[in-house]
Amino acid sequence: MKTKYENAVGEKSAAQGAERLVCPFCGSRDAESVLTKTIARPGGDLPFRLLRCVHCDLVRTEPRLPPDALAFFYGDEYWGAIQDVDPDWIRRDQRYRTAFLDRFRDSGSILDVGCGLGFFLRALDPNRWDRYGVEPMPLPHREAARALGSDRVVHAPLAAAALPSARFDIVTFWDSLEHMPDPRAELQEARRILRPGGLILIALPNFGGYQARHFGEDWYHLSLPHHLYHFTPATLKRLLDSCGFRVRVLEDRAGPDHYHALKHSVLNRMTRLHGARGGRLRYYAAKPFLHPWEWISTRWGGGSSLQVCAEAVARDEAGSGPQ
Repeated sequence: MKTKYENAVGEKSAAQGAERLVCPFCGSRDAESVLTKTIARPGGDLPFRLLRCVHCDLVRTEPRLPPDALAFFYGDEYWGAIQDVDPDWIRRDQRYRTAFLDRFRDSGSILDVGCGLGFFLRALDPNRWDRYGVEPMPLPHREAARALGSDRVVHAPLAAAALPSARFDIVTFWDSLEHMPDPRAELQEARRILRPGGLILIALPNFGGYQARHFGEDWYHLSLPHHLYHFTPATLKRLLDSCGFRVRVLEDRAGPDHYHALKHSVLNRMTRLHGARGGRLRYYAAKPFLHPWEWISTRWGGGSSLQVCAEAVARDEAGSGPQ
């Protein structure tokens, strides 16, 4: 019997010859190539392209692997530490997310979409927050449900979870929206389940930032084939506007995350150009200069990630398409 990866490789040629995807934002098939990258895996390589819609500028990954083939790339190692994680470490690890949330609300009902192992929800005070998550992947769903309660984590994508309308004060997408096949549908569903004046918080890679532009296929946050869409501040804002949200804050997120991405982007570039051993030697020679490079590049060209707070607006104020 073939493994999911072997099936993915076997489907590669058919996927490459498939009809070009429709842009989920504006519905156009017209797109220009931005970048190509081949993912090397045992059994065969998988080539991917990034295409920019010529009408709305949203960048997408093609070909799109079917769900069972894509699941191969979300193996156990993708999720890192799973069981018996120290609660203090979780709170420290999630501090940048909880601090962003605290800028806008300090209590209420909250849903984390694509909650993974549930670390963000586990970092919140249960006396202040009524915590729920949705997670379609089996392994992280099991662990999140174990930690938070089986009635607190739905094993499904958001669109299939059938949650009540106007149920939540906050909906979060922490590094998850870029993984979803139809981000517009996900945001529209988030709008439906938010109460009037509810907030959506999003963090995702900044395809318009310095690191994305400078490193290209070596950019750490490119993360193919996991990331199906690649947002700039402009495309993310237009998408939110069209789904019934008014952006309150849209900003670069620098700090440890930006430095971590820079380190791995440099290592990826050096390894690709000079091989594993030579690349690592050059990386360690360059490492002392990365902190000042991080500071300059962030201020010059933007951080590697974006974080957004947007408010659900009245139905008669919501947009219906690209701005």
